[in-house]
Amino acid sequence: MTLQRATLIGGTGFVGRALIARLLADGVEVRAVARNAESAQELPQGLERRSADVGDPQALREALAGADAAVYLPGQVQGRRRADFLKLHVLGAQRCAELASEQGLTRFIYLSALGASRNAPAWSDQTKAEGEERVRQAFPGACIVRPSLVLGPGDHFSTDMLGLMRKLPILPVIGPDTRVQPVHIDDLSQALYGLLNQTSDPPPVIQAAGPKVWRLIDLLAALRDQAGLRCRLLPLPHWAAMLLASVAGLMPGAPICRDQVRLMRTDKIADPAHPDLTSLGIRPRHPPGLG
Repeated sequence: MTLQRATLIGGTGFVGRALIARLLADGVEVRAVARNAESAQELPQGLERRSADVGDPQALREALAGADAAVYLPGQVQGRRRADFLKLHVLGAQRCAELASEQGLTRFIYLSALGASRNAPAWSDQTKAEGEERVRQAFPGACIVRPSLVLGPGDHFSTDMLGLMRKLPILPVIGPDTRVQPVHIDDLSQALYGLLNQTSDPPPVIQAAGPKVWRLIDLLAALRDQAGLRCRLLPLPHWAAMLLASVAGLMPGAPICRDQVRLMRTDKIADPAHPDLTSLGIRPRHPPGLG
């Protein structure tokens, strides 16, 4: 296919900004859709912004009009109600896929997550898995991309964790033995770009993972050491982490919730049963500071 116009639902986030830059550099017209797209910061020049909620079919229909392809990027890891995850990961994705199919778009990509499963302990992973199923039903030939932890300049994980380590002498670590396979943001955006431009039918599932599997506590230690910090990392057992999340949940703007603790129990590593970045001709690199 010759890609001329692409709509990125949730395009104002970390992954969306990286993909937008690649598409614009290739001369593709890009429409970035988010609830507050007009006020979003750090977006490249030259794209169309469109404010829309994934619960508004008419707004989504207009956002998809005239596009050749769409990428569904919204995701959340924190929430107190399963319904919040369901709205974003399942119902919104299904609605976008249905509208994309109705309007004759030739490609639809759903950004899921490694570890997504109906049997996962966290609502986030459960609803991502359900979203995958609904998207496939609504848009036959849709491609599911499952990344691990996505790292790169300005990512939320490194920024938030290093910010805490600068403030605290001791940082409690939830899920210290959970395994992750961090992927460089440039590799993920290259994969999404390649799938949008691929002339043949894309594979049903692509895994986006880096070249090394880390225990979460070891990953945090590497980031800490690279930044020259002295914060001590304290592994928390699951019961203590759940207690901490329960107490934190009573505060306004809670920094962590119980479902986030459950999410941190699930490994985010590639499964040999599905193709990975190498199948797209991408040799995964280490995220910054982890090589």
